[in-house]
Amino acid sequence: MRVISVMNQKGGCGKTTTAINLSACLATSGRRVLLVDIDPQAHATLGLNASKQKPEVDLRTAMLKANEEPIRLQRLKVAVQANLDMIPSSLSLAALEQELSNAEQRESRLRMLLAQGGDSYDYVLIDCPPNLGILTINALTSSAEVLIPVETSMFSLHGLRRLFQVIELVQERAQVRPMIHILLTIYNPRTRLAREILCELQERFKDRLLRTKIRQNIHLKEAASYGLPVVLFEKNCLGCWDYQSLAQEILAMEQQVLATEKKHEPRAVTLPPLEQQGPAQGDQKEIHFQMVAPHARTVYLVGEFNRWQIDQSAVLERDEQGVWKKSLRLPPGTYQYKFFVDGQWVVDPHNPFQIVTETGVVNSLVKVR
Repeated sequence: MRVISVMNQKGGCGKTTTAINLSACLATSGRRVLLVDIDPQAHATLGLNASKQKPEVDLRTAMLKANEEPIRLQRLKVAVQANLDMIPSSLSLAALEQELSNAEQRESRLRMLLAQGGDSYDYVLIDCPPNLGILTINALTSSAEVLIPVETSMFSLHGLRRLFQVIELVQERAQVRPMIHILLTIYNPRTRLAREILCELQERFKDRLLRTKIRQNIHLKEAASYGLPVVLFEKNCLGCWDYQSLAQEILAMEQQVLATEKKHEPRAVTLPPLEQQGPAQGDQKEIHFQMVAPHARTVYLVGEFNRWQIDQSAVLERDEQGVWKKSLRLPPGTYQYKFFVDGQWVVDPHNPFQIVTETGVVNSLVKVR
């Protein structure tokens, strides 16, 4: 699962247009995509004609309750096209900033939600509000990548520098290191200013500037007015061709992103069994798990043995020394698993055996003989 936030605090830069059309083009390429609209203006929701669809739980309620009870993404999303689901927004999200002002883990609520079923998608795109508040911070702490649309104006360059400062601040506080991509939008190569802005971006952000440029095209606005992505509205236009090109460029990075994650995470070379304790009952053996987390509020043990469900049955018990423990009886086989500690995924620090999945996720591994 690749989580990409589309953000820029400056309005009118094509942020929501990019979130909508990149999501749709990735979906038409065969990838399973979830678009999360965390902008209270709900422009992405309107742009995909999803405002009339009502999920079982709205995003504001889910983020308020995220650290109290696990809420599956299935209850938040609506289907908008083949391979593309959406978590719609509403004006009620505007109150969330104040409601979370003194809440614990207020900057990790979205990440907690994405942990509840986000791995069923290949891509999760987050359309952020045009400001640098708590909703944008939630998006940053949830994302491995950030896509910044930049229009060809000097104000955009100034806003870009400020956005980098915010990203650096979040990196220090939340210990996240997102990969940053810069996308030139509303580009008119016939104007001198557009060419000058392009040259400056190439000079300052050469390694982060995407090759694709989104050219100025009226069909993008027309498609949004009909509640459709341009790939379903008019395939033979500059807007469609450019966003298809962007999708292909993002898809081509899959191996690069995987390699980057592998570089920073250990990978198991052999798969020997974890020590097994306790008597066998029939074909099952008792396996003991523990996590030292004296300051944690909740610790879950989730994995293939419980279909990665974070529910009450997965809660560990805490002893007086702050060690969380749980025993499971498992039939012979190999199981991937992780701990979910106060809304964050943690590999088992007592188990050196790990595996990297095809999407680059590192899980702990236990083999029961």
